[in-house]
Order: sequence, then C-alpha cells, then structure tokens
Amino acid sequence: MIQMFALAVGLSMDSLVIALTSGAVMGNYRGINILKIAGMLAFIQMGLTIFGWLIGSTFARYIDQYDHWFSFGILFFLGARVIISSLKEVDSCPFNPLSFKVMLSLAIATSIDATAVGLSLSLVNVPILIPAFIIGIVTFAMSSFGIIFGCKAGQRYNMQINIAGGIILILIGCSILAQHTILAERTLAVF
Repeated sequence: MIQMFALAVGLSMDSLVIALTSGAVMGNYRGINILKIAGMLAFIQMGLTIFGWLIGSTFARYIDQYDHWFSFGILFFLGARVIISSLKEVDSCPFNPLSFKVMLSLAIATSIDATAVGLSLSLVNVPILIPAFIIGIVTFAMSSFGIIFGCKAGQRYNMQINIAGGIILILIGCSILAQHTILAERTLAVF
C-alpha cells in the first residue's frame, strides 16, 4: 500500500504543476473549477493506468516509441502559447484551463506515464482497481491543492506567474522527452 501511494504521488507531480499553472491563469478557485480541473486530471490519470493494464505488453513497444514526442508537442505548444499571450499583455487568458479540449490535452500529455505504470502492473499480475483508485485520489488531492495555491500566487504576481507557468509546461515536455531519449540511451549504455 505504501508503494502504491508513493507511485501515485510520483505520477501526480506533473498534474500538480498543470494545476498550479491553471490556477494562476484562472485567478479563482471556486469549487466547481477545482472539480473540473482536478477531476479531469485525476480521471485521465486513473483511466490511462487502467488502459495500460488492459493492453498489457501487447502494444508496449508501439506506445514507448512515440508517447514522449506526443507529450512534448502538446506541452511545448501550450507553454509557448501561455508565454506569448502573457508577453502581449492581452486581457484574456493565455489559455482557458476550463476548456474541455485544453484540459483533456494537458491531462493526456501529463498522464501518458500512467499507461506505462499500468503496463508494468499487468506484467507482474497486480490487480488494477485499487492502484488505479489510489492514483486517482492522490492526483485529485494534489491537483486541488495546486489550483488553490496557483490562484493565490497568480493573483499576486499575475503576468510573471503566467510566463513562469508557460516555461514550466515547456520544461515538463522537455523533461519527458529527455527521459525517453537522451537519458534512456545513457542508462542503456551503462548496462
């Protein structure tokens, strides 16, 4: 159970950053907004964990070849959009975190690793419902905290927090790409 909780915390870190950025851009943390954003992040994280478990090792090599590029592309695009909109000092939000399309894209981009976790759990014959539920609950809790904290920081620092949020989105994308390309090659070279 402790391992599952630690795994859930690790998986939810990207969602926490998305929630912080979303909260900063929105500027308010009404209960319905927290439910929409944190709920989407948690649901997708949990759903992709189950999806990975269901497909097992059959399609693992196909997903592993392209998942990092997909995540990088989405996060880079949205991060750049946030930065450019903030620099133009447009009164409208650089992106609307309450938009279903935007939040779905962000949730999928930050949850693709959950598919690999689901695949791993299927390979060691771990039943998926309890781990997926724990992952969903932890992601929801951490994302809710992120939205509230992001809103408070966004109200205080407005444009700077939007630019920082955009940079963070791009850095998450670069980190995902590096973990699956450069760092993966170095790890293989060591063995």
